[in-house]
Parts: sequence; C-alpha cells; structure tokens
Amino acid sequence: MAWRCKEAIVLVIDVGKSMQETFAAANDGSKVTRLQTALGVAQRLVQHRLFFSPKEEVGLVFFGAQETSNDLQDHGAEYRHIFVCRNRKIDVTDVDAFRSVSQAPKGGEASDAVSALIVALDMMFKRTTKDKDSSLKYNRHIKLITDESSTAPGDADLMECVKQLQATSTQLSVTLVGSSSHSFGAWGALKGESNVQLSSLPHLLQETQLRVKPVEQRAKVRLSLTISPDMEIPIAIYSKTTRVSFPPLKKQSKMAAAIPSENRKTDKVILDRTYYATDDKEGEEVKKEDRVKGFKYGQNIVPMSEYDEAALSYSCDRTLTTLGFADAASVSPESSLHCVDAVAADKGDSWAYYAFESLVEAMQSEQRVLIARYCFRKDSQPRMVALIPKKEPGCSAQMILHYLPFMEDIREWTCASLPEPSGDQKAFANTLVDAMTLTGERELLRPEDTNNPSLARFYDFLGQRALDPGAKLLAAAPDQSQILEPPEEAQQALAKALPENERNKVKTLFGLEKVEKSAGRERKRFWREAIAEKTKNSAALIGEVDTKKIKVDAYTGAKKSEEKDEDKAPLRAVKGEDSQGQDDSMAVAVGVPPRVHIGSVHPERDFERWLNERRTGGVDVVAPAIEQMCDVILRFAEEGEEFHGKALACLATLRRGCVREAESAGYNEFLRRLRLRLTRRQGMLWERVCQDTGLGLITDTEVVTSTVTSVEAKAFLEGKDVSPSATAAASATATAPGVPATALSERELEAMIE
Repeated sequence: MAWRCKEAIVLVIDVGKSMQETFAAANDGSKVTRLQTALGVAQRLVQHRLFFSPKEEVGLVFFGAQETSNDLQDHGAEYRHIFVCRNRKIDVTDVDAFRSVSQAPKGGEASDAVSALIVALDMMFKRTTKDKDSSLKYNRHIKLITDESSTAPGDADLMECVKQLQATSTQLSVTLVGSSSHSFGAWGALKGESNVQLSSLPHLLQETQLRVKPVEQRAKVRLSLTISPDMEIPIAIYSKTTRVSFPPLKKQSKMAAAIPSENRKTDKVILDRTYYATDDKEGEEVKKEDRVKGFKYGQNIVPMSEYDEAALSYSCDRTLTTLGFADAASVSPESSLHCVDAVAADKGDSWAYYAFESLVEAMQSEQRVLIARYCFRKDSQPRMVALIPKKEPGCSAQMILHYLPFMEDIREWTCASLPEPSGDQKAFANTLVDAMTLTGERELLRPEDTNNPSLARFYDFLGQRALDPGAKLLAAAPDQSQILEPPEEAQQALAKALPENERNKVKTLFGLEKVEKSAGRERKRFWREAIAEKTKNSAALIGEVDTKKIKVDAYTGAKKSEEKDEDKAPLRAVKGEDSQGQDDSMAVAVGVPPRVHIGSVHPERDFERWLNERRTGGVDVVAPAIEQMCDVILRFAEEGEEFHGKALACLATLRRGCVREAESAGYNEFLRRLRLRLTRRQGMLWERVCQDTGLGLITDTEVVTSTVTSVEAKAFLEGKDVSPSATAAASATATAPGVPATALSERELEAMIE
C-alpha cells in the first residue's frame, strides 16, 4: 500500500492598519472591511478542515497585530506585531483552532507580509523536518491573505522566501483582498514561479464549498468483464455519483458531560436491547434461545430460523457476466434505479485497454448497449445492469453502468388522452424554452458548481454551536437561499423575450386560472353526511311530506312501576337451553356471531380477548377460542424445538383461562391427547410439560366440575395409572368430615358457575 502524505497548512492573515478600511457593503447596507472578509474566509477554511479533514494539521499566523508571540521575535524588530496562535505550533485541526480564528487578536499596526512569511516557513520546517532520517512526509501549504500594501515592490527577502519554498517543496497561495482580479501589485513579480499561486478571493472560497469528506478516486470493484467463456477483460468500476446525506447524530451522555475532562473516560452511550413478551404481565425477559425470526403473512407469523435463512440466501461469486447486447434506444433514463458508476479498463494492463477500447468503439458504431449480470460482492443480491459506451476526444473509453429494474420494481401508470396543442401554443412554448435556456456564454446551474443548501446551512450552524453551545438557529444566508432560485441571467432573458404585455397571452392560449387555496384544512367527510345530503336533495325534488297524513299504530305507554317490572322480567326469565314457554315480548334480536381467530403473532393476547367477550356479556366464544388455542400450540410444537418455549407459554395461558372460565374438560382432553405423543416433536414438548407441575390436569380443587383429583393429576404427569381404590381414598380424604360426599345437581353447578 502506497504511503499517503500528511497535510500541513499555515494560514497567514493580515490584520494590519490597511485591512481596517471598508471593502464593500453587505446586503443590509452595513459596511464590510477587508479584515472582516479575510477572517470570514479563514473561518471557512478552518471549519471545512475541522468537519471533513480533521487529521490535517493547521497553523495560524496573524501579522499587524498589537501583540507579539513567535519563535523569531528575539531575532530582530522586523518580527514584531506577528502573533502565532495555538502555542506557536502546527497541530491537528480542532475546535480551539476554529475559536482562535473567530477570536483573532486585535490589529491595526504596521504589517509586513514578508516577515510573517518567514515565520510561517520556520514553523513549517520545525514541524515537518525533525531529522534527516525522519520518515514523516508532508504536503506543505502556506495560504497568505493580505492586500497590496503589505509588501514593498522589489523586496529582496521576498525572492529569498521563494527559494526556501522551492527547497522545502512548499506551495504558497497569495490572495489579495480588495484588489481586482488582474492586479496583484508587488506580488505580481511572483507570477511564473512553480511554487507560488496567485489566486482570487472567489477561487479561495471554492475550496470550502464542497460539504463532504474528500476521498481519493479509487476503484470500488476490480473484476473481469466476462464476454464469453474464452474471453474476459479485466476492468475497474468507479463511483460517478453518490448521494451525500446528513451526518448521523450520535447519542452522548449528559451525565458524563458534567464530569471534568481529565477524569472522564468516555461520554458514549452503550445500547443494550432487552426483549419482553407484549402480553406478559410479569415482564420476564425472553431469552435468546426462545426468540426466532419470522415474516408476517396475513394474521400469522411464518417462522424462519437461521438455518432457513442460510439455505435461502443467494450464493454466487463476484461477477460481471455479459448476457447480450441490446439496442441503445431500449434503455431510457427512467429505468435508472441506483447511483451512477463508470467502468474502465484496469490500470497497467495494456491488453485490457486495447480490448476495452475496441469493444466500446464497436458498441458505439452499432449503437448497442451491453446487458450484464452484476454482483459486486460474494453472495450479494445480483443485479441486471446496462453498460452504455462513452468515449470523448482525448480521453480513454469508459462505460456508464446503469442499474436496470426487475418486473417488481416497475410502476405502471397511464394518463387520459389529451387534445393536440395548437400551433400558437407550440410557438409560445418554444419561445419560453429559448428564453430560459441555461446554456450560453456561461452555463448556469452546473451540478459541479451548485451546492446543497441544506448541508451548507447545517454545517454553518454546527460551527456556531461549536463556539457557542447556546447559539440559536438563524435564518438562511442569502447565498444559500438563492442557490435553487432562477438565475438572474435567465430572468433577464425571459423579461426580454416575453415583456409584461406579452405574458397575458398565456391565460388566453392555455386557459389558465388562479386557484385559491383554502385557508384551513379540508374537513373530513363521512358517508352518513353524503347520504343525508342526497336524501335532502331527494326530498327537495319530491316536495314536502305532510306528516299528519301518515297513519301509524297507536302505542300506550306503561306506568313507571310496570316499566320497572318489565326491566326485572328478563332476569327472572333466564332458564336453561331446554326451557320453553318464554314470552314472545322478551325475545331479543341476536346478531351475527363474531368469527373467532387466534393468530400466531400474539396468541396469548388474542385468547384473553376472546375469553373476555363472554365475561362482558357477548356471545359464547370460549369453546372456539379454546379449540383454536390448542391448534396453535400443536403448530408451535411441530415447527421445531426453538418454538417449544412459545408453546409452553400458550399452554400456561390456556390453563389459566380454562380455570377461570370453568372449562376444565377442554383443557384436560387436550393434555391427554398431547400425552399420546403422536409425533416425535409432540413427545419432546410433552417431556418439557412434565417438568412443570403447574401445567398438569385441572383438578376438582380448582374447578368443581372437574372429575380429576390431585392424586390423579400427579400420577398423570408421572405417567402412572391410578387404581379406583386409591382414587376413592383420595376423594374421601379430600372431603371434609361431617359433610356427605354427594354429587351436585345441575342447577347447583350452574349457580356456582354464575
């Protein structure tokens, strides 16, 4: 791997007397001095390196300052009024460097740019050259921001500094504030020097416009383009466009921030996930062995173990295999699904270059695109791509990698047929397009020159918060809010091509009308309101109806005492299912019974909800709920051992509900069926049930209608058979002395259930 040089930069800023003069006027009419402009540019340079290149080392030198602090101040008076920040050294970019530029030392003194340049060279030499055998390698840069009066023409020390720049391989960039782009004063003598660049203020600001971390142009994928089994071309794939999003905000601890920095180890927050069952009242943690992934299919969850995921995963090698060649017109821009990549011949391989160039020229002459199967990483999802040939004069050939959609990715839509526009309408549209064309002497709104205003505002505010934690969010700067506005040149061209009197033709030609937007949010309309409105309109068409002419049956109201008796009558009239002779006046309309469903997503919650339907006066849905709950438990048992924990939880919920609702017969019958071990996995579940005595048969001590004693329930879990004598003895023991062990009547059982 090649050694990557470190970056070291020294900003030399003039704060002398001449920099206090007014330079321009701001948008609000206030005066802007040269010093304010220079410090604003320096802040942008430091802020850009703080956010996107924090490992770059920065040194700050102010000359023309009232204070003096540098390593050469004892060597002569010419090094006075030169102030070096950050302990007189070059160091990595941090918030202190940004704060030093924001809180620049007071200036107004006589400034000497050559002396400040010598101090900067001394700092650079001490930092980047420790000894002859030092392995430290740096890219050295000095950026000088001053005006024309900071040095005298023909200064001999200036030319000596140029020699030192060449000897140390240091690049010098000089930016003059308040001068024209063609006038550099005494600095014009440095034109033509290889290590000196005279840049304008907009050119220097261009370095800070890119709100993204600089990356080297490296191939993201290196593989072979397979044309046929006998022909492969080594290629490299590079990223052409990549979407830049907002940086993620990391979670930090407020409590750690209160600890002094010398005692604080870290302020990061550790994320720990704990899983609980949604219907578990006790809130016990669900362990890892009891959890399994699943996909929702309707109301149920289809379980998917890690072995199933591995078996379903697509297995393939990295490849770019040709499927065929298609007509270039068949691949349209709307088929793009992803970012744009470029494919080129692998570097250093001459045979790959010749083959790739020949292939691109042949595809261009035939107007064809290459359709291929692309998998950039082993066992990743394969994609179908189109390789579009591209070759410009003086450049190597390349192919634009275009990601194509599959059938599931396409969204079809149609629009109604529209009439053909008239000739006047077409002519007006042509005039409008010609007037607002962005290409001319200077292309406007080029993507390479248009910044993201949201990112720009975010990082500007982030810089303010770095200096002042209580800084408030201000309105967007004019240069940020105008980025996506129509350019001034385009507006002027439109006004020239279409004067105000001509623009009224738009309404006449296209029938344009201004639609007033409603002040408030449109109120939601219900079906009953639409029906009522329709009924009202129908009544208006038919006419008013005289209600006096409508004949109805008379009804004599009952007395209060009779009404009370009628209210109590249903309670006295409750009988068994086989009761007859009920009064017809007491008949109550019964609606359609609800459809009971116990899903596999939350079976315990569904089961409890359906049990409560009967307890709150609904129809009897307990029997279907118990039956479906038993089916869910059996399904969990058959899915595998990893679902047996869920099955046991459902079984415990089923037992609690049957005890509460006195439905012991259904639960006991299901447990006897499970004991038969009809399948191997049901047998494994039964072994886990035997280990928990709380999941046994429901006994007569829990539900009086149960015919199972405690002795029988214990023997049932142990797999033993109980003799009738033992059962009778156990029943006699359980019966209290002095109370006859007679069977309860059906009426008494119903009374106890109620």
